[in-house]
Amino acid sequence: MSTGRGPVLVIGATGRQGGAAARALLEKGWPVRAFVRDPEKPAARRLRDAGAELVTGDLDDEDSLRAALDGAYGVFLMLTMMDGVHISLDAIAAEERHGKAVADLAAKSGVEHFVYSSLRGVGAGSGIEYYDAKEHIENHIRALGLPATMLRPVSFMDNFATYSKPVRDGDNLVLALAVPPEQPMPLIAIEDIGRFAAVAFERPGDFIGRTVDLAGDAPTPVQIAETLARTAGLTPRNVQVPVEQIRAFDEQVGKMFAYFNSHPEPPVDLAALRADLPELMTFQAWVDHTDWKL
Repeated sequence: MSTGRGPVLVIGATGRQGGAAARALLEKGWPVRAFVRDPEKPAARRLRDAGAELVTGDLDDEDSLRAALDGAYGVFLMLTMMDGVHISLDAIAAEERHGKAVADLAAKSGVEHFVYSSLRGVGAGSGIEYYDAKEHIENHIRALGLPATMLRPVSFMDNFATYSKPVRDGDNLVLALAVPPEQPMPLIAIEDIGRFAAVAFERPGDFIGRTVDLAGDAPTPVQIAETLARTAGLTPRNVQVPVEQIRAFDEQVGKMFAYFNSHPEPPVDLAALRADLPELMTFQAWVDHTDWKL
């Protein structure tokens, strides 16, 4: 199947969100250009094998960006503020610089649809530096007049297989989070962010000019632990980690949890999102789909 449109340039293609967007677009028949620094990286080779065109470049190299954008119909942009395992102020500044540079060049190249994956909570005055950087990128995209869609995903279900993975203690599954046990946590599967980006590209008339909060479920930590423990055949146990402990490890993440706990996120309209993406996963569906293991 062919869309009859030019390719979508996916920036961040070897990351989790960018890879999900690239795969979802390929499944819908879109030509995809994956912007990569190392075409021999396993994630890059997998995209090439799936049908993506690899374009080599660097976000600090405007010539490589300009060449990658030449003839592109759309752009999916996802940037990370991570510097290794931490969020550093230098990495935040680099993210803002890169985001604005990509938007500037996309506007000059005549891109017809720019989809930016931001964060839910941007623009709420949280005082969290990496939220502010994403807000500045969003505002820059709007100021340029780019035909754009802002996606604002919540926390990732996938983190429960990595950063927030529980541990076993005898017959117990212990889930440690810096969130009150009964406070709902809006969550989204990373695969669904990619799928939703593909939906936005498929329906530009419905999505250009929109800002969309993305979530698939909103379980409490107690419910998350119960779901994971049931899957593992263990008894659930929750531990609320003091925010100060998180801040000692990573200042930015600690500030984020402190803000979440004092400003619980309002519900996301899950029914409206499922109208656009019926396969949007609940937390239980994500556990089953990924064959989650402790």
